[in-house]
Amino acid sequence: VNSGTSVYGIGPERLRQRGTTAHNTVVVDSKDSSEVWSGFRVARRAKPQDLSVRQESAGWIISCAHDGYRRLKGRPLHRRSWDFGEGCLTVYDIIEGDHRHAEAMFHFHPDLTPALGEGNRSGTLTLDGETIMHWRVDKGTPRLEQSTWHPEFGVTLKTRRLAIELESGESSIEFYWTSP
Repeated sequence: VNSGTSVYGIGPERLRQRGTTAHNTVVVDSKDSSEVWSGFRVARRAKPQDLSVRQESAGWIISCAHDGYRRLKGRPLHRRSWDFGEGCLTVYDIIEGDHRHAEAMFHFHPDLTPALGEGNRSGTLTLDGETIMHWRVDKGTPRLEQSTWHPEFGVTLKTRRLAIELESGESSIEFYWTSP
């Protein structure tokens, strides 16, 4: 899930919910990919480019980039691809161009319980005590953090998110619901 919206108007919580870290994407140098301010204002909107959808023998690969960070020093460009295989989804993130720090965010529904595995490079998602999905980070440094989900106006539910610090501008995570 993305974080959703529980408040309108002007204030820090509204800005947080509109910001990039509240979404399932990459944050570069702690900046938003589109500039958001006030309650409803947006400038320098990120624009998608290089969309590709292709079928391969094992499934589908969708990839795209956006220019939302080109305004920063180093003119970084975020590229993401989703590789849909049998029983798995692999998400690859690449930041082209100079930057200091980048993190990929994956927000979980509050009914799911994420857990880090041995060595913190893998983990599970459980629902009602039953493991329904596994994940493994092949590139990047993962950690679990507290977050919130806002399914409707005025509602805030505690949840967790997985943040993956990109290594040399790259991360790769595989979610799988069958044996890898």
